[in-house]
Amino acid sequence: MSDDHKPHLFVKDVFTSQKFTTTQKGNSSKALPERDRANHGNNLLSAINEIWDQHIFESADRKEKELPSAEGEYLTFKSSANDNLKLESLDSKGAKLLNVKRDSETHEQIATIFIPEDKIGGLVKKVEEYLTENFRYKGEDTGKPKNQALIDTIDSVRRATIENLWSSSVEFLPRDQQVWCELWLDTEEVSPEKMLTTLGRVNKIFGIESTGQFFTFPQRTIVIVRANYIQLVELIKSFPLIAEIRKAEEPNSFWLNEITVAREDWITDALQNTDFTNDNNFVTILDSGINNGHKLLQPILADKDRHAADASWGITDNNGHGTMMAGVVGYGNLNSFLENPYANYVNHQIESVKILPVNGNHFYQYPFVMSDAISTVQIVNPHYRRIYCMAVTSEYQNDFGKPSTWSAVLDNIIFGDDPEDKKIFVVSVGNVREEEDWKNYPQSNLNLAVESPAQSWNSIGIGAFTEKIFPDRPTLAGHSELSPFSRTSISWENSWPIKPDVVFEGGNIEGLANANVAQHDDLEMLTTSRNAVTNNFTTINATSSATALASNFLAKLRDSYPDAWPETCRALLIHSARWTQAMYDQFGFEAGKKSSEALKMLRIYGYGVPNLQRALSCQSNYLTFISEEVLQPYEKTGSNIKTKDIHYYEFPWPKEILENLGDAATTLRITLSYFIEPNPGDKGYSTKYSYQSTALRFVLINPGEDFDNFKLRTNKINQDTLKTELGMDPKESLDSATMEKEKGSERWALGADNVFKGSIHSNYWTGTAAEIASCNKLAIYPQASGWWKQLKRQAKYNSTIRYSLIVSIETPENTQDIYTPIATRITLENLVKI
Repeated sequence: MSDDHKPHLFVKDVFTSQKFTTTQKGNSSKALPERDRANHGNNLLSAINEIWDQHIFESADRKEKELPSAEGEYLTFKSSANDNLKLESLDSKGAKLLNVKRDSETHEQIATIFIPEDKIGGLVKKVEEYLTENFRYKGEDTGKPKNQALIDTIDSVRRATIENLWSSSVEFLPRDQQVWCELWLDTEEVSPEKMLTTLGRVNKIFGIESTGQFFTFPQRTIVIVRANYIQLVELIKSFPLIAEIRKAEEPNSFWLNEITVAREDWITDALQNTDFTNDNNFVTILDSGINNGHKLLQPILADKDRHAADASWGITDNNGHGTMMAGVVGYGNLNSFLENPYANYVNHQIESVKILPVNGNHFYQYPFVMSDAISTVQIVNPHYRRIYCMAVTSEYQNDFGKPSTWSAVLDNIIFGDDPEDKKIFVVSVGNVREEEDWKNYPQSNLNLAVESPAQSWNSIGIGAFTEKIFPDRPTLAGHSELSPFSRTSISWENSWPIKPDVVFEGGNIEGLANANVAQHDDLEMLTTSRNAVTNNFTTINATSSATALASNFLAKLRDSYPDAWPETCRALLIHSARWTQAMYDQFGFEAGKKSSEALKMLRIYGYGVPNLQRALSCQSNYLTFISEEVLQPYEKTGSNIKTKDIHYYEFPWPKEILENLGDAATTLRITLSYFIEPNPGDKGYSTKYSYQSTALRFVLINPGEDFDNFKLRTNKINQDTLKTELGMDPKESLDSATMEKEKGSERWALGADNVFKGSIHSNYWTGTAAEIASCNKLAIYPQASGWWKQLKRQAKYNSTIRYSLIVSIETPENTQDIYTPIATRITLENLVKI
């Protein structure tokens, strides 16, 4: 069996499912701020009464003027510095928690709620009870104020302002001029349609324009309006449950650097030497449209596969960017394709959807445009198997990784309405565009964050590195370093996903940092031009070329494994990626030294540069297992929602061969990929207010550990069963003689916890072959967090989630074959024919 034809091993029935309860303990409660009970309670009570007196006066005035009223008040509560409010208590008794923020300078937590007029008494009562009553536990007076956990965490309360509801950068807050804005409405307990009808009447009274479009999520409905500051003030006085206001997202302009390369003979020879095949394998490019008059594009883009999100825009490419993307999506490295003296193979077709209209002065809300574009092609050609490619981003929404409307809509589209509707979606992370920022390379790349919608959890975010340098004059980036165009997520809050996911070629800049810099054709990628008559070719760079290359990569992968799940294709791409030595050297990182350094590397380069051969096949010394399975994370037991299943894996391992290799350095790599159902809304994203529907994790057995002990230490149900058998108190802990603890968390090259962000997790351990010989067992389990568990009203607690698990072993080259014996051992019943 040649190294070129060793397919990955898709396995079934290598796991058992068991009821699961997590062994992780909850966070201990933080000490409450010290308060003078009487002074603190009276100050809060006085502030609330003063606010309500003002509300009553203004409501009467609005009624007299026949103006609408919100019939309630928006209030903002602040904590002390570095403390947390008791959010669950603020979100009760008729009050609705709308958004939660942390002041970056004062470090106060700030929560905004809406409280209806008939519910203010509940808030007043809580403060009065704090002042006059003590908390009783089992009938005994504790001497502590009632509602202390809520009231002592509140430092102040006041009426909310537009600034408290504004979630975008303050520089974009409307002033005198009208600005397109997103209204995030809390519609968890009300009909979105009824609320939108009321909003429409209010908008008409105050001259607020609306697009009429909306998106609905489990707890939020998002609508687009055009308003200035005064109109927004009137809006919150007139309309309840506006949870957030954000600047509406707009796409960036594209810049081109066209060149003339007139080589018709190249094109003709290359096409005659190319075998075009397509087994229902399409890359759908969402861009400025594509002109398919170019000879290279005619074989891979049919007229019937050119569309527009809005039919009035037409399907031609007036911008040029879409046609530039098509050349790379279709052929990859076009120089190599044209110069290749041997046969070329193109195994996919292109589909075009225009999402960038010619008239750039008209406002279009791009989450809606993207959604319409995808609906268009799915209706016209419902049976196409697609990879979606989009190199369009918005620079305005940059909230340190928090979901935007665009990214949440994208997550929802990828998640799909049913298991067969899930998608592969490739997006660029955005570009560093300004010459002054190039001069500050690479610091500017660290400062400038990934752009929306690339913070999407389910998409594949593409950054850029470069191998393009001049041999005789300087370039900003060295060979295999970060491209000067690529953005990073270094500045993001720690809990948000790792972006970019991977990097592809994005080109370079001529010159030296802090000196003269310039773009150069030879430092960019050759591609097709929209003006095929006058210019056959042009160049493309930055994360546009990188995103196009990623799509070409995935098309080749999909051709080899046409029935693989989208979750699996994403996992194989990332599982194949590696950091170059130049990446380590560029920022002075050292492999395996510090977990914090690994996280920085991940937030700059993602998981590195993918390798197509590794993604497509195994080798004699490289063995890959793939398991595509379904897990139910939660279930309803009585009135409670609890975790449900854990999957325990035991892979058919080349144990004897590994033991014979002894101390030979061997790498075990694990990648877990799944798609989450999003629930956007800035409530702090604590456990109760999670963005993700659920979260999965993997845990690996210790070297030499007994499988029964592994099951014991990873599942509280097993521990409780053993304690009962031993006659122990359930609160007692099992000693080390009874249960071996986890060992070697430091063995993971990327840190034990760094990769558990977002919805794809990949890590590896390089140990001895003898150690890895006994590590063929692992578990997949759900985290206790996730809105499927927390939001009973949504009734998603019986939902299941698909996941793809990839496990590989890599031994040194020229050692004993580890692939063939295992491929032979696996029965035909356990192999899924891909």
